[in-house]
Amino acid sequence: MKNSFLVFTAALAAFTGAHTASAHLTYGGRDFGTLVTGAPATTISSQTVSSSFGWADATDADYGDSHRGRFFRFTLTETTTVSITASRNDVGGQTGAAGLFLPGISLYSGLGQLSPYQPGHDSSALSVSSRPGGTEGSFRSLTDWSLGDDPTYNVSGDPTSGILYPASLAYFTFIGYAVDGTSANFGSEPGIVGDGNADGYITGVFTNLAAGNYSLFVGGANYSAQSTTETGPTTFPTYGVSVSVQAIPEPSTYALGMGLAAFGVLAFRRLRR
Repeated sequence: MKNSFLVFTAALAAFTGAHTASAHLTYGGRDFGTLVTGAPATTISSQTVSSSFGWADATDADYGDSHRGRFFRFTLTETTTVSITASRNDVGGQTGAAGLFLPGISLYSGLGQLSPYQPGHDSSALSVSSRPGGTEGSFRSLTDWSLGDDPTYNVSGDPTSGILYPASLAYFTFIGYAVDGTSANFGSEPGIVGDGNADGYITGVFTNLAAGNYSLFVGGANYSAQSTTETGPTTFPTYGVSVSVQAIPEPSTYALGMGLAAFGVLAFRRLRR
């Protein structure tokens, strides 16, 4: 079934909490569980994002580093419309400057490797061999991508014990995106449409999502920061972020009920490369 999504702009809400970044693709503390249509939104406000450019950097031809953002997950049991909000959280324990983080979100069908398999990461041999040479990582904000893990050995950490589970690729099928601001912050890659207001807040409404498991990437949308204000690999600043997810009724009913007619509403076609 074809997917489309709407982006609504609204007022910024304040949340609290922080969490340190992870070196591999995991979902610890970032699982929204199974969404139920009409239930209240679930918010996770205990996370930080590494760098202010991770989403924007992965829009160009040399891919991006999956470590420069955070992955969340949720499950659907039927065809559903889902609203996702990411907002800057300046009291979230970040090391980066307040008032700077601009979020971008990308939604994918599929999950990364789960236990008992090893979590995937950009520098695994399978990840490197499965993408073009010269890329910055495996992550892509605007299209499908894949991520490899390492073998799981019979004795953890001991290759001589034999392989229990061979390395495998996790596949992420692109659904859609929403991004804060304009090309002035997220860069000049053709075809990207932002919400036009770089205020640290973005909401995407994704319609006709089939039953299944979904991964959500949240990262920074300040493209120029990778070369002008932030350095790595060990000194990337972190930024607090709050993420809310809700399964909602059919979009026109939802918009009326929430009074969103007062806000600008943009409808985008699904973007694929």
